[in-house]
Amino acid sequence: MEIQEKMEMLAELFELELDEFSPDTLLDDMVEWDSLAALSYIVMMDEKFEVTAKPADIKKFETVQDILDSMVKE
Repeated sequence: MEIQEKMEMLAELFELELDEFSPDTLLDDMVEWDSLAALSYIVMMDEKFEVTAKPADIKKFETVQDILDSMVKE
């Protein structure tokens, strides 16, 4: 999957436009990255990638790039 497709998925998850964040964006600076977004990420990973996202791994995310890196099939 191309990075553009992943960014589009995250834009939908964050309810933002693509130009409002980048891979370097710090999650701590995003009000959109909250517990509901984390739950939506878990569901997205299961549906799109057939991967069970672990809360402990999600807590380690610091940037959008960390989320992008996790978006692969196991």
